[in-house]
Amino acid sequence: MSRVTVIVIPDEASPVRRYRVCRRLVEHGPWAAVVIAILVVAGSVDYLRLRLEAVEVGRLRRQTARYRSELDTLAGRLASLEVEFDRLSEFERKVRVIADLPRAMAKAEVPDAGAAGASRGLEEPRSSEPSSGQGVSSRPDVAAPGGRGGPESRAEPSPRGASLELPGEVLAGARQGVRRLGIRAAAQALSLEDLIERLEGKRHRLASTPSIWPAEGWVTSGYGDRISPFTGRRVFHAGLDIASDFGTPIVAPARGRVVFAGRKGLLGRTLVIDHGFGLRTSYGHAGEIYVEKGERVERGERIASVGSSGRSTGPHLHYAVEVGGKSVDPQDYIFE
Repeated sequence: MSRVTVIVIPDEASPVRRYRVCRRLVEHGPWAAVVIAILVVAGSVDYLRLRLEAVEVGRLRRQTARYRSELDTLAGRLASLEVEFDRLSEFERKVRVIADLPRAMAKAEVPDAGAAGASRGLEEPRSSEPSSGQGVSSRPDVAAPGGRGGPESRAEPSPRGASLELPGEVLAGARQGVRRLGIRAAAQALSLEDLIERLEGKRHRLASTPSIWPAEGWVTSGYGDRISPFTGRRVFHAGLDIASDFGTPIVAPARGRVVFAGRKGLLGRTLVIDHGFGLRTSYGHAGEIYVEKGERVERGERIASVGSSGRSTGPHLHYAVEVGGKSVDPQDYIFE
């Protein structure tokens, strides 16, 4: 027979039930049940494993996001430190310019420099050339319309959204940045030590060297080539034009002696101060002049007021610096 009858008697009161099933099902059913049970158990184990892995992946993603946030913060701080080093290097450069000191070279090898940064870090510190663009406030507390972008514009965090390779490449980059800053800091320290040594005995020269803004306002025309507001042609501008209100005080940027006070062609009322050591400063388009030729002045002393005398488009000061009879960029002689 190909079929088997299965009789089921639930209890005395219930009717007897008969089921006819295939003989092969009866013979192979237990094995099929075993196989199904094994598959169910294996599937359950695999499902639990996947669930545990999903939980672990979620934890790793959160941890990675936290690490990325910390590394982004570190990258921003490193960028800020780079900017501060640039500012420090520029400050040192100006000190060496006004004190007539040579640029410093590294005196010794920096230990634990690493091959990647040694060739770069032990060079003399970089210095950013001062900009003479328009809209630069002449003092930190004076607003300048359309001024230059500050250092903070350079600090850009590392991009987000990268894959889980972050701990390798990004962390390595951060470590390299820290190592590079360490090398640069060591080189900067050596350079500043050299500067301090060379500044000994230079007090008189420093007191006689221009180092502050002669008037409050903002720079409307810097040192170098520009388009003349009168002719429309490109000409060389040997100074800074500092726009300000009529009557704004003009002060001496350093100790010196007045060698000229009066009218001087297109500059109108002009004042010239000889600071010694081959340094001279001049102040054009003045409104009033408060000192006389031959008078000695000190740094910060009021010497004139802003005006619009001579050929001028409005109230401003034309400030110029000469070294050895040659004009130089006045911003190299301004610390503030």
